[in-house]
Amino acid sequence: MADNEANTPDGIVDEHAAPRTGLRRHASPLSLLVFATVVVLGLTGILVRERTWQAEANGAELAVHASEIIRNGEFFEMRVTVIANEPIDELRIEVDASLWEDMTVNTMTPATAEEESAEGVFAFTFARVPAGETFEMKVDLQVNPDILGSNPGTVRVLNADEPLVEIPIEITVLP
Repeated sequence: MADNEANTPDGIVDEHAAPRTGLRRHASPLSLLVFATVVVLGLTGILVRERTWQAEANGAELAVHASEIIRNGEFFEMRVTVIANEPIDELRIEVDASLWEDMTVNTMTPATAEEESAEGVFAFTFARVPAGETFEMKVDLQVNPDILGSNPGTVRVLNADEPLVEIPIEITVLP
């Protein structure tokens, strides 16, 4: 038995410790290609895309800005903007629960006067919005890691219980 073999663990022979030559000397170029592809996809924004949905009816304009395509586990912001072309005595914003299914709401500003959840809808009541004024609600959300696919839902604006305008939205979650 050689001196070197006496100091190595069982199963390890001299050829395991010998310097490598040729392509086996370096890391696989495939790993570099996979890494470069992930970086390029991230920089182009292909896997995450934001969008603004807009609608106008009954004296109110509604715009919802959010991620249309996002990856699970990520944080994102949803902004709901209401422009009152006519006075809104009691602004009520409703979001279908299906749109925020498997998402965590971290922050919502401004604070609501009243919140409720009934029949698959989250409803947020705010104060009066005079004609010509703009109201903006900002919601910070996190996509839970177990979600995959699309979350369709509708965002509605009401004057108390009177529907004014609504927008159907779909957020697609990628792994």
